[in-house]
Amino acid sequence: MKKIEREDWFTAGLKILSKAGFQKITIENLCETLKVTKGSFYHHFKNTDAYVEALMNYWMTTNTKDLIQKAEKAQSPQEKIDMLNKLVLKRSNKSEQVIRGWSFSNKIVRRYLVEADKIRLEHTSKLKLLCGEKPQKAKQLAILEYACLIGLQQLYPDMTSTELMEFYKLFNEKRV
Repeated sequence: MKKIEREDWFTAGLKILSKAGFQKITIENLCETLKVTKGSFYHHFKNTDAYVEALMNYWMTTNTKDLIQKAEKAQSPQEKIDMLNKLVLKRSNKSEQVIRGWSFSNKIVRRYLVEADKIRLEHTSKLKLLCGEKPQKAKQLAILEYACLIGLQQLYPDMTSTELMEFYKLFNEKRV
């Protein structure tokens, strides 16, 4: 029998979120997905809330902090913005959509989503500032770009990464 690591639980949770929604994040469904007993779950987590806390921390790290860190390797601020957006658009949007909905009924999820949104907006705003935008405009552009991404994810949940990238390019075209 394969040893189940904490990250396996998080991967399973994000998969369940993407395929079945947050209502299916139960100990039973997680154990069934990983083909383990409930004892294995309790070996890693005290209860469902502890699991959700750890899952959301994992999500925040992999879908926000790690992406920002990878994009920071690019040279110019604009290249960092482009790299970050490419990384964001390449990952699955399904779990992100479900987490946003879940945040309305779960305080733990809400806390992490608010923090992720804050980090993402502050980082994008900072990069826009480094690209030469004035502070107020940098913040407004970051908000608009982020709102566009979230809106597209919510309105068109089955839109592919390629289609999202086309909208991103259109949104960022210079207008006269």
